[in-house]
Amino acid sequence: MDDNTTPVTPVTQVQENSDKSGLPPFGWKDKIGYALGDFGCNLSFALISAFMVDFYTQYIGIPSAAWAVIIILTKVWDGVNDPIMGGIMDAAHIKRAKSKFKPWMSIGAIGLIVSGALVFLPIPNAATWVKITVCVVTYLLWDICYTLLNVPYGALSSAITGDPIERTQLSTWRSIGAAIGGALCVILPLFVYDDNNNIIGGRLIWIGIILGGIAYVAYMLCLKLTTERVIVPKAEKQKFNYIKTIKGFLHNRPLLGLCLASFAQIVFLMSCTQTAKWLFQVHFGNADVMVTVATVIAYLPMVFFIPFTSKIVKKFGTKLAVAAPLFLSLAASLVMMFVPMPATTGGTVTFIIGLMLVQTGGGLFSLLAWAMVNDCIDYQQIKTGSRDEGSVYALYSLFRKISQGVALSLPLLCMEAVGYNAKANPITAQEAGVAEKMVTVSFVLMFVGAALMLVAFFLVYNLGKKQVEANSALLGKTNDISLTDVLSENADKD
Repeated sequence: MDDNTTPVTPVTQVQENSDKSGLPPFGWKDKIGYALGDFGCNLSFALISAFMVDFYTQYIGIPSAAWAVIIILTKVWDGVNDPIMGGIMDAAHIKRAKSKFKPWMSIGAIGLIVSGALVFLPIPNAATWVKITVCVVTYLLWDICYTLLNVPYGALSSAITGDPIERTQLSTWRSIGAAIGGALCVILPLFVYDDNNNIIGGRLIWIGIILGGIAYVAYMLCLKLTTERVIVPKAEKQKFNYIKTIKGFLHNRPLLGLCLASFAQIVFLMSCTQTAKWLFQVHFGNADVMVTVATVIAYLPMVFFIPFTSKIVKKFGTKLAVAAPLFLSLAASLVMMFVPMPATTGGTVTFIIGLMLVQTGGGLFSLLAWAMVNDCIDYQQIKTGSRDEGSVYALYSLFRKISQGVALSLPLLCMEAVGYNAKANPITAQEAGVAEKMVTVSFVLMFVGAALMLVAFFLVYNLGKKQVEANSALLGKTNDISLTDVLSENADKD
């Protein structure tokens, strides 16, 4: 990496919490408001992530191979679209708007209400080309609306506060909001699966409408409760340069590491959100109840860490805090590959316990990932002289979107590789021995995820506790670290 970047004069002004600023101090309204934003986003995102694959492969009847191609291509466009949106947001300013981010969020929030439901149009008897067309068009419509909302929402946190600990708190509360939104969705299997573990696809469009309305209220409260305190002077109007944005990304080493870690988490470590449904359909049984139980169990490690997150980060920094627990995920997934799990109550309990142990390692990363994005934004500003919150966040979002596409197809293809038939009866029509192989594959996927995340944090991501504090000092947010220390630390780590 290029370490000869000329130190820049901080271009970010942080409005102090004083009577002179006229702004309220950072506090509970910001935390709750920001949490509500991802609560709304996750109501829509979790619904599509959890049920879109089964809706189109089991209910609508699109072949699994065709589904894999469709979702990968649409997610690639989804990822390409995010940096474009980020660049537009950095370069364009809506007239008479006091906020750089909130007007875009308002536009996206309206479209997301309808588009989230249209993804689940019940057309099982249509021609195959019609099914594929509807799948692509409705998903892209949802994606555009989600991008308009989610990219500025993510970048908004860097404007609410410049303090590293307060950013950690925002990241934690964002994760809390997402978890609550996801928790509401985990009860949906009770309404989506029948007594024979088949999906009832016709109900999903109505569920989408209801969740969309709840999400819209949450978005509006997010806009109302949060306050922007970090002022970034408006840059001169310029055309968005996609190549320049990608080039800047390739020189942002911590962002590269963070993207690799997120890819590994979404595709592999969290693959249980997809594979658990199929395992309870074909092996353990009671998909309508037990999928909900297993999903809740997978969330518990993250919930456990919530009260301690700020203290852990203050002592160890975000990098070590998220990386060290991953050794537990690695060890647990390796052991569980070889543990017998028959289709009995004991086998079910063993599977759920193994799932919880594996997911414990990724619990802190889920809580702190967004705070780490803000650290990458600071790094970008120091290296290039341009803060580019929208572009940096959008590039991170690009990798997440591509990862989500792979996550919606790779686990299914892996299961089919060991004999799973998505269109067959969930229990009676699967070949003998397939279910046991599927259990093993589910833990192999999680093992790969934990290993890749450890590589990302220990070999690529270079913002340890001292570097984050030093970068914050250079940008004028603290005053206890010298510029010499900053440049020395960056040269040593890059």
